[in-house]
Amino acid sequence: MNILIISVNKYKLRKLHCFCFHMDYYDDILILKSPKLLKHIIADSHFSLRVNDIIAGNSNNVKVLSSAKFDKKNKSTVNIEQKDSSKSKKNKNKLNKNKHRSDTQAVTKIVNVEEDLFSSEIISRSGLKTRKSLLKNKKNKIKNQNLDIHRGNEELNDVSKDVLIDRILSIKDLSMRIHVPEAEIITYLFLNKGISATINQVLDFEICTDIVKYYGFNVLKANFNKVDFQKNKEKYDFSSSSVERSPVITVLGHVDHGKTTLLDSILKLNLVNKESGGITQSISGYEIDYLYQNEKYKLIFLDTPGHESFKAIRSRGAKITDIVLLIVAMDDGLKEQTLESIKYIKEMSLSCIVVITKSDTSLDNLDKIKDSLSKQDLLCKDWGGSTILVEVSALKRHNIDLLLSNICSLAKSKNLYADPQQSASGVIIDTLVDQKQGHITDLIVQNGTLKVGDVLVSDNLLGRVKSILDTYGTKVSLSGPSSVVKVLCFSSIPKAGSDFCCFDNEKQAKKYISESYQLVKSDISLQFLNTRVSFDSKIPSKQLKLIIKTDSQGSLEAIINLFSNIPQLKVKINVIAATFGNITNNDIDLSIASESPILAFNVILLPQIIILIKKHQINFKMFNIIYDLLDYVKSLMLDIVEPEYANVLVGNAVVQNVFKTNKGYVAGCIVSSGKININSYINVLRNNMNIYNGYIKSLKYTKNDVEEVLSPSECGLMSDFQDWQKSDLIEVYDVTLKDKVL
Repeated sequence: MNILIISVNKYKLRKLHCFCFHMDYYDDILILKSPKLLKHIIADSHFSLRVNDIIAGNSNNVKVLSSAKFDKKNKSTVNIEQKDSSKSKKNKNKLNKNKHRSDTQAVTKIVNVEEDLFSSEIISRSGLKTRKSLLKNKKNKIKNQNLDIHRGNEELNDVSKDVLIDRILSIKDLSMRIHVPEAEIITYLFLNKGISATINQVLDFEICTDIVKYYGFNVLKANFNKVDFQKNKEKYDFSSSSVERSPVITVLGHVDHGKTTLLDSILKLNLVNKESGGITQSISGYEIDYLYQNEKYKLIFLDTPGHESFKAIRSRGAKITDIVLLIVAMDDGLKEQTLESIKYIKEMSLSCIVVITKSDTSLDNLDKIKDSLSKQDLLCKDWGGSTILVEVSALKRHNIDLLLSNICSLAKSKNLYADPQQSASGVIIDTLVDQKQGHITDLIVQNGTLKVGDVLVSDNLLGRVKSILDTYGTKVSLSGPSSVVKVLCFSSIPKAGSDFCCFDNEKQAKKYISESYQLVKSDISLQFLNTRVSFDSKIPSKQLKLIIKTDSQGSLEAIINLFSNIPQLKVKINVIAATFGNITNNDIDLSIASESPILAFNVILLPQIIILIKKHQINFKMFNIIYDLLDYVKSLMLDIVEPEYANVLVGNAVVQNVFKTNKGYVAGCIVSSGKININSYINVLRNNMNIYNGYIKSLKYTKNDVEEVLSPSECGLMSDFQDWQKSDLIEVYDVTLKDKVL
């Protein structure tokens, strides 16, 4: 039976519900004894109703509409008398339970003369939605969302196809930069490169570049130093209280080109003899006063290490400098670290003076050096360029005054200013741990005045300045612009190379941190060392576990950098812990638990630690020169490497006869070339195919056991091979132990 209820007001058709009840769901036919009209039907000339095909098909097979619900927003406000019987309630429950088995076979068609009453707007408000239509709409919605995501990715790709790789990246970091799922990158590495990796493993630059190019992006060279430098320059604008400040001069160049010797001559000190191994292994600051054109100039010099492992320290020195002294040895010319320094000069647009050291040597390479400099866009003044070049002899103090005069003249032309009335700001050069005082921070004040009692902020760390030491080791109460000082301030270790600023109280400092500090990712150099992935990645079965302790953060960076450059195909370096400061009981406990040696660099060994090391027989080594530490680590790795052997061809023989004995078969041979030794390694060839490889067990000459038979003698030999035949060819090898390599 079918019931059609239509409700129309005077403005518009408001509601239409069609209920079709299948006979199978009821014991008898549902008959409305007292039907009531919910609303008055008022004819409206604008509408013409036509009801067609209420039931499609055979009426005996009609089923209930699956989604026959009243919309809450549109249900009638007329109160219907509650005369429902228990049977009708039971039938209603049956309807709800069997919705999913219902199938719509009837549709009410209502046609509006002027507009279709079943427009998309009315349908969306209607409660007559079948399960199929709901599923269809849901699928369409998901499809549209996918299209939107795809379209969004296309738009994102259209915006920028350039990817900056400024450091080593984990798979997770790379995924975020190129908007490619981690799983897809891991799949690409496994299927195309044969590399098994996880999302937290770090990729080297080569493999990052390959992935980025594979997905259609362009790789940009890192140029972050220039950006940081420009930011620092922009912070200090000229103001009414600004005064001229002293220039910061950084000495850059290749190792052993005479940087520290030159500073000895300028400062009239003896720095070289104070350095372990005669090399600079940390950044140091010095101040001198120099009289130029009747005016007193204060010059700040920063000495940087020249060894390749101290690249991070040199970069920090270049970041905070005003003038660079590029040191080039007359007898050596431009070397690797010289070119690296020139790169910093060009990227940061730094003022530069080229200093040719060792000019008193007999070898004169000046023109060759000038030509090499010109190829690096540093054209000397006498060649028509703007680069100042000074030849000096540090040992004889030749042209030292000329060099200082050029520095003062260049500094004057740069118009360097700072505001001493502002709070101090600058850059942290390095950090170290003192046994008695705690964490000592080397920093350079670039602007403002640093005072004892100031609250100093670097990244998310803050601390109150307790003491200030100048370059002479003297305690001072304040320090102005362009000064290198040591401060006792932080309870935790600040990151070398990070900026700092000062506040009058902790409240201001904490507010600044909460508003401006963004969580900086921890340095992943150690993570890179332990989890790096490269094209030649084959996880070595052997590992060398180490615990590293250094005197400063700069030294630790250099050591980790050295380790990362050691080939690790055969033995992997696994740094269990790497910190700076004195060795503690925790380090001893960690060494015992992990069975790892402790390697210390320039740290103080406390008496109680010495006792623990001897008691637990810990493998401990102390170093003062970074090269010695590197060589020791390499030797430990070589001790773990499995021995490898080389086969050296020493002779050839041909089988003439085969004899059977109680011990086996003997091959009677003629030595055609070279020699045969007892215990030699042989290859047996038959028809140009190798049929046996093994060692000689017995060698006889005229029935006598011998150690060696030379060509063209005859001999008999035995081995584990028993299938000898005439005319078999024998290649004889001496097995030698190869030199171990990493």
